[in-house]
Amino acid sequence: MSLRRFAGLAILLTASMLSIGQGWAESWQHTVSSQFSTEFDSNPAMSPTYSEGVWRALFEPSYTLTGRLGENELKTGLALQIARSSNKTLSPDRDSPTVFFDWLHPINAGELGISSRYAEVATRDAGIDSTGLARVPSTRVSRTVSGRWNKALTERSTLSADGSYEGVSYSDSSYVNYATRTVSTMFSYAWSESSTPFFKVSNADYEPTGGGPSSRLSTAVLGLNWIASDYLEGSLQIGKSKVSDAEMGTQGGASVHYTGQRSVIILSANRQVSPSGLGGFSTVDQANGSWSNALSERSRTGIDIGWQQNHLFTNIINRTASTWLQYELNSFWNVRTYYTHRITEQSGGGVAFSNILGIALVYTNPNF
Repeated sequence: MSLRRFAGLAILLTASMLSIGQGWAESWQHTVSSQFSTEFDSNPAMSPTYSEGVWRALFEPSYTLTGRLGENELKTGLALQIARSSNKTLSPDRDSPTVFFDWLHPINAGELGISSRYAEVATRDAGIDSTGLARVPSTRVSRTVSGRWNKALTERSTLSADGSYEGVSYSDSSYVNYATRTVSTMFSYAWSESSTPFFKVSNADYEPTGGGPSSRLSTAVLGLNWIASDYLEGSLQIGKSKVSDAEMGTQGGASVHYTGQRSVIILSANRQVSPSGLGGFSTVDQANGSWSNALSERSRTGIDIGWQQNHLFTNIINRTASTWLQYELNSFWNVRTYYTHRITEQSGGGVAFSNILGIALVYTNPNF
């Protein structure tokens, strides 16, 4: 989507929502934010043999509109990342838009929701699809439509169902364009005020849009959401997955969330099977941790660490460690400095390092 087309869509969508709101809405809330940042990346291509750094300037505006029409809750938003680089071969200039629309409607003892989303992102930043080994700078485009439903069966038990369709395409022909159709059902039971076990089954069909072998992922997971106190809560789940006729082994994970008076700690580890731009489904092991602490009423600092192993044709390990410091200038403006160290290691392919150092000015108005 070009910048001109995105601007036109933004104007049309915003005008439509505002005209609806003036006629029928009970209340509307406008949220705007923008981030201006500049950063230096010592090795954007994550090359193990030759590294060359680039400077990037980033402008990231966003707008969200939330309102109610009778019992219906509507939420729509627009975001854009404008990136300019000192070396357009290693890190091309980008105009990456995101557009979404959500509708939520309460039903008897439950709710029904529908969501749609369009997003463009650099393949190197696309998580599992990028695998840390993007051959050349490229773009991942996703179009998603999803629905969800949940209903309380009794005072303690709840049944929910989800379904989605996602189409993914790449500007680089070395990746596989594909579509996935996913359905899942979950039953949860509030055993007590502090523990809620659940059972979830799901199926996902993977189909390359340009032809090629399709596959199906089937998963069954047993889990537990728990609350130890007002400060500590978490989740634990374990299950089995199968791709077509091949067993993918055990999958699942655990997470812990601690919120203190000044500090927040989040820890998680899991194994998941997900669709990949390299064809079919891939297994990913990952562990993440974050800590943030309030230094004063206006300043906060934090540390984020991550480890990820992709089981594809060869094992690929990505490790990240970052630290940041944020200072609140006033109720709308914050300034943030950050540093990130990345390591990518491939079996038989060497080790690549990268360092990112940047500073950002952030504006947020939650009720514009």
